[in-house]
Amino acid sequence: MTIIPHIDCTLQQARVRTVQNKLLIATGMIEREWIWTGYGFATVQIRECTNNRSWHAEHILCDWQLPDSTNCTEATLCALHADIQDDEGFTSQHIAVTADISYPTSNFLLRWIIWIFPTAPGIRTQLAARALQPIPQPTGPQPQGGPPDSMVERIPANQHDRRRFFGYYNGTQNRNDTYLDILKEEISTAPLLYKEWCHWASAACIENTNGGLALVKESHKCVNQNGYAGGAFVVDKTRGLACTGWGLLPRDLSCETFTKGWATWQLAWAGGDLARECAFKSFDRIRYPLDPARDIYIQANTWGSTDNGCDARRAACEDSVLKEIDVCAELGIDILQIDDGWQVPPGHHTWQPEENGWHPHPQSYPKGWQNVRNHAARLGVKLGLWAAAEPITLDELQANYTHGAFQQYKLDFAILKRREIIDALIRKVRAFILSTQHSVRVNWDVTENPPRYGYFFAREYGSIYLENRKPEKPVSVIYRPHTVLRDIWQISKYLNIHKFQCSIQNIDRVTPDLSDAHLHTHAYATATALIGIPLFFQELKYYTPEARQEIKRLLTIYKQHRAAMFQGIVHPIGNKPDNASWTGFQCHQFDSQSGYLLLFRELGNPSDSHTFQLAWLNNTTIKLVDLITDEPMQQAINTKGELTVSIRNTPGFTFIQYQEA
Repeated sequence: MTIIPHIDCTLQQARVRTVQNKLLIATGMIEREWIWTGYGFATVQIRECTNNRSWHAEHILCDWQLPDSTNCTEATLCALHADIQDDEGFTSQHIAVTADISYPTSNFLLRWIIWIFPTAPGIRTQLAARALQPIPQPTGPQPQGGPPDSMVERIPANQHDRRRFFGYYNGTQNRNDTYLDILKEEISTAPLLYKEWCHWASAACIENTNGGLALVKESHKCVNQNGYAGGAFVVDKTRGLACTGWGLLPRDLSCETFTKGWATWQLAWAGGDLARECAFKSFDRIRYPLDPARDIYIQANTWGSTDNGCDARRAACEDSVLKEIDVCAELGIDILQIDDGWQVPPGHHTWQPEENGWHPHPQSYPKGWQNVRNHAARLGVKLGLWAAAEPITLDELQANYTHGAFQQYKLDFAILKRREIIDALIRKVRAFILSTQHSVRVNWDVTENPPRYGYFFAREYGSIYLENRKPEKPVSVIYRPHTVLRDIWQISKYLNIHKFQCSIQNIDRVTPDLSDAHLHTHAYATATALIGIPLFFQELKYYTPEARQEIKRLLTIYKQHRAAMFQGIVHPIGNKPDNASWTGFQCHQFDSQSGYLLLFRELGNPSDSHTFQLAWLNNTTIKLVDLITDEPMQQAINTKGELTVSIRNTPGFTFIQYQEA
């Protein structure tokens, strides 16, 4: 038996230690044990601490395969150490375990990285590799993606009655009908006779009524876009649940530096649907933490009032932006993001800048950013900026930050189809954020179907810009309140909705032949986005005085509570929005047993009351305050967690704060 290097490192409830040939980690909620086999590390067991339930693995040689999809050969453990870090401020503090493992007969040196977060319901593992000797580079066109059997992580799969697979669609510009869900989720209960594969999901669960385990691929893979070497999930009756797809191919490796592949989350929970969903969102919040001073905001964007590119770019010129800043200040909107058009002459036919590069065009901004920066500062409005993700250079990002003091950068048009493109973009964004001492963040655009960023990748650098929703055309992006609400509702099932920008459109300008937006109120349209990051995707100056007053009143109430809302975990309640549902969200704060309800009676619903089943509350009494009317009330919650709510008008909504009595 090989004795591996001694480690004993503790961070709050998290601990990593070695005993002879064993590596043991604990977060306070889960524990996992590996052994060094001479071929790599192999999982022995995983334990969920809440109900002391364990999953045990049959003897295997290693939890991964090599980048060329071959099984691991005899290896040397070159280094093993642990330290406390936070990835340069991009994630929560954790213990990082790093193992360097040499496979000389296979020509690979692997780096295995584990992040152990205190109190987390899971851990994060990641593989990186470099070549020991140069790898011959192939010539001619090469297929994208990795071999389906190139495994990167494996966990035990005993004790399960069903397998659950889910993922989210990108290309939101083409998913704007009630039947086009943004979430795909499938459950398999058939007896597992041999192997079961799933090639489209970002997450796979093995579970029963007592709880379960899950693997999540931290990559840009989406249901409709496999991305680069995105792999698949496979459940093997004897060898467990595994995910494949390194995120790199042998041709991507050098002899000088390690190339990192996609990371994997391993989660565990005790209980049913609610416990599973909470495990995903809890880990999401730990992996991608929020800074309240920087990441809580209401934003407007200059683009979304027309599909005419020339007119939309004209909206990014200085004279128009100055007017938009005025309305932002009037409504209480924190950030105005200047979209496409600032880098080209007014009303230009294309987004591509000419000799001026990615700097404010002198015809649009004769004094550079000086006038808009000063005007925004006088009115207490912050600024954001749009750019094409790949063409803009680090120097240009930094120059615009220096002269314009922008805080939110929407990066668009990325096509991340090769490893070097992915790595170059992330290096640039990371260096940019570090150069600003973390004062800026990025809005990743997932509106198109080419491989972009997905829903689980790169969110330490900012939020997801979810969808374009416009007033007139194209038809595929016409604003409809119920489909926007549906997307937000489904995102909040498994992800932290506080990291997603949620679109709001001017209902007075939406064509009534293609949408029922005009049958809603401005407050209703605004309320649909308040559970995430509210994004007014439009030119605000088109709002009437009456609309501005209606929106301002609601935003004033919301801003009094949003800091508390961002501390809670959001759970979708009621029925899936379909334009005839009672639906909504519960935002719960566990430390105080308090929270918020944002509930909707959709346009086609005939009933003026509905009984919701609340999460995390049962057999208790809660005090409620209607935040719109400031009316207090008190209601007993039965053992099913049921609360009956009335909304007189349809469509209508209510915004409630609750506290356990």
